[in-house]
Amino acid sequence: MDDVPWTSTPLVGRSAEMAALLSAVDDAKTRRAGAVLLSGDAGVGKTRLLDEVATGAHERGFGVLVGHCTDFGDAGLPYLPFSEIFGRLSGDRPDLVESVLTNFPAIGRLLPTHRLIGAQPVPQEAQLDRAALFDAVLGAFTALSTSEPLLVIIEDAHWADDSTRDLIGFLITRLTAQRLALVVSYRSDDLHRRHPLRRPIAEWSRNPRVRRVNLLPLDADESRVLLDSLVTEPLPESEVRRILERAGGNAFFTEELVAAASMGDGDVVPPDLADLLLVRLDPLSDAARQVARVIAVAGRRVPHDLLTAVAGLPDRELDNALRELIDAHIIDVPANDRYYFRHALLAEAVYDDLLPGERVRQHSAYVQALKDQTVAGTAAELAGHATRSHNLAEAFEARVRAGEEAISVAAPQEALKHYELAMELFPNRSPESGIDKTWLTVETATAATLSSQHLRALKILRKALAELAADAPKLQRAQLLLPLADIALIIDQDQEANEAISQALKLVNDEPASVFKAHVASLYARVSDALGRPVDAERWALRALEIAREAGQESAMGDAGITLAVLRRRAGDPVGAVRQLEEAAVRAQLAGDAAAEIRSRFLLGSTHYEQGDLQNAKAALALAMRRAGELGRQWAAYGFDARRMLALTQFVLGEWDDAAATARTDSMTPNAASAALRAVEFAVRSGRGDTAVAEELERLRNWWDLDVMLPIIGLQPAVAAYCQLDRPTEAAKLIADVSTLCEDVFQSEWFMARIRFSTLGLQVLCHRAVGEPSAAAELVAKGSELLTAGLATAEKGLPPGRLMGVEGLAWLARLEAEWERLRWLTGIDPPTPEEHVSAWERTVDAFGYGYVYEQAWSRVRLSAALRAAGRVAEANEQVALAAEVGRELASKPLLDEVGGAEGGGGGATSLTSRETEVLALLAEGRTNRQLARELYISEKTVSVHVSNILAKLGVRSRTEAAAVARRDGLLD
Repeated sequence: MDDVPWTSTPLVGRSAEMAALLSAVDDAKTRRAGAVLLSGDAGVGKTRLLDEVATGAHERGFGVLVGHCTDFGDAGLPYLPFSEIFGRLSGDRPDLVESVLTNFPAIGRLLPTHRLIGAQPVPQEAQLDRAALFDAVLGAFTALSTSEPLLVIIEDAHWADDSTRDLIGFLITRLTAQRLALVVSYRSDDLHRRHPLRRPIAEWSRNPRVRRVNLLPLDADESRVLLDSLVTEPLPESEVRRILERAGGNAFFTEELVAAASMGDGDVVPPDLADLLLVRLDPLSDAARQVARVIAVAGRRVPHDLLTAVAGLPDRELDNALRELIDAHIIDVPANDRYYFRHALLAEAVYDDLLPGERVRQHSAYVQALKDQTVAGTAAELAGHATRSHNLAEAFEARVRAGEEAISVAAPQEALKHYELAMELFPNRSPESGIDKTWLTVETATAATLSSQHLRALKILRKALAELAADAPKLQRAQLLLPLADIALIIDQDQEANEAISQALKLVNDEPASVFKAHVASLYARVSDALGRPVDAERWALRALEIAREAGQESAMGDAGITLAVLRRRAGDPVGAVRQLEEAAVRAQLAGDAAAEIRSRFLLGSTHYEQGDLQNAKAALALAMRRAGELGRQWAAYGFDARRMLALTQFVLGEWDDAAATARTDSMTPNAASAALRAVEFAVRSGRGDTAVAEELERLRNWWDLDVMLPIIGLQPAVAAYCQLDRPTEAAKLIADVSTLCEDVFQSEWFMARIRFSTLGLQVLCHRAVGEPSAAAELVAKGSELLTAGLATAEKGLPPGRLMGVEGLAWLARLEAEWERLRWLTGIDPPTPEEHVSAWERTVDAFGYGYVYEQAWSRVRLSAALRAAGRVAEANEQVALAAEVGRELASKPLLDEVGGAEGGGGGATSLTSRETEVLALLAEGRTNRQLARELYISEKTVSVHVSNILAKLGVRSRTEAAAVARRDGLLD
């Protein structure tokens, strides 16, 4: 289990970097697992340093495992370095690997023998769960580290595929008490601003178990020491200075320049580095140079049997050429039957020096060897060589096989890349190809959806339908329309979903019963439900069950059964719906129907949420999220929804730290999902006083159309932030923008979120009423419009027979209470004190189902109404209850409002500047009317300020407030 290389090049300097790396190794030996990110420019000496670290770890009793990432171009082999690690381990220690496979069978999918072209395709039902694979890799490393501590090195991560980056990120987040050290190296000069590794590096670096080591160029003294160690005879000082200046501290460049000078080219150093590198090949034999070219075409590394098949040289001549390359330090000593260039720059220079015809011929030779299975190879390798050899028919077949292989190991991002390249190559397919374009299109769209790229999936399907011939078979068109409708429904494009599934239903109407026909009927039922047509939804869900039975495929009944459960919930039988959904989840899990299982578990959680049963909602959604992760559907429909809704449920319950943790993203999170989850993060941050969320939501506008729930969730924290910043105009504009978007998405002005939006609009008007008494009439007029819109939505927004959930009822009560408050603040048709108190009491009770934060704010408003009604003791009780919640949640805005930011009652230290100004005039005996006239505000606004002052000072009367102010020197 030891990948300890040998090199003759001396290691110069690097003592600090070496110490940092070996410190991580020593920590791992004492069960303090950690990771090191080693960065540096190409040629600066990262591999040489890692060689030395591997040797040091070996001497300390460590097992050393090394995997390399390779540049495959557009799309590569998922998890390549881990395949290399476990493949090499299976060759060196088959007994050990057998034990690992017994305990972690998912590792078998990564073994090279499973991923070769000749391997049998993995059946659809046997696709590997992404979470299971990641857990298996972690488990395998942990198990291996029990017998001896383990150092795992991943080199050249700048070439890593998406799935490899995700797996590295997963391992980093799971490092705890294992005897495991992980080192990841990458070229820092390759990391341009849009390089896919930049974001993961930033994410990984925030982990406290991760250290970063940046390998800088050698200084002048170190470079001279290196140069002296490389020459057999001293070079002229002028030549030495020229080499050192040109190398710039880069160890590899120094070696190459010294080698060029030693061969007599010192007087004329080539101006281009590629020319400089190629000088090393000039003294070699023709056979050695040819073998170097063959290796370069393969990539940086090539196994002996593949090299033998492609080089076309007799064994003895090939051996001599290889020995010549090794002696010249062009390639390294072979390990485990693989030859590799000492440095990627040299391999790139050799490859770039090939004439176009030479490249094509060499790639063609590799294609032939891999295609005939003369040697072992992967579909991704074959696809790359076939593309570069212009054998596009072979490239097409290989890309499809590579996509299937990527899906089988839960790597949808890589599958999407391969499938899209296959789509481009489809016109070049062989006449004998049995791959159907419709099938390939659907697989491509599915991979995009599993990668949380729903808009991309829709574009693929729309394009395919537009290009489909008018006389194409009906079933072929329906096969494209079904996933189009499904994906459109996922992202709330209900009208497009309806049009697509309606067409599909007509096309399959005369077809015999089949699983596909059952799926069409079932999806039509779901779309009907989304559009508020419960009768159609029930009819077609039942029809889908009939079709599935007729076809003898009861496994196709899951989705329709779930839709019937949803309809039952909406018909007023949530208890029966819960029972049906629980049964549906168990049946789907036993049948291996991942999509149906996650959908039923998510809907089970949302049913509990709608009924106000938040604890059971939290439990169901947590299970849905966990199962989605295990099934590799954490970013697909309902899997991601479960995560977001779980975070919202935790927020509502007042479990803000848990909500932030659930919504937290990392380098493994797709961009769309990351943007969507930030809305929940905004709620927590805004609740704690972070006003930056308003601008951040604005910057996410590009994502609003993709996922309308992002602005729906993010609106409230952003509006609160704008009000804290005293920017009500921007708050009102934001409400209007999100409302317009929702009208467009839902194709109705009576979308249910409008009740909450109208309430937020009234809150903004109340904020303005405090500081703009002259605008009272205008504010009340606008408030009346918002009240009307909210009440109309409550009446018209739900389909006939459907009942509003507890959260909707709570916001409806809040809407009416804010309207009372606005009229009370402006003094225009104000409610009686009893009416005002009663409105806020209803609101407090309505949010009592578990919405901790909103109930606390409702208590604050109730306290003001009670105090104005002369019920001071009750008002103080409501303030105390709100302050307790504020302290538990660490909510600065709430604590500031109730005067509890300092703990306890807050006292004078929490008075605002305006309240201090009012207190000074109040102590002089001014009446509310006099205060209003002097401060240019309304009497109602003065009343609010006086109520707040009394509450914060803990007194019951204006006289007591004046006395406390004088006693405590508050007026000085």
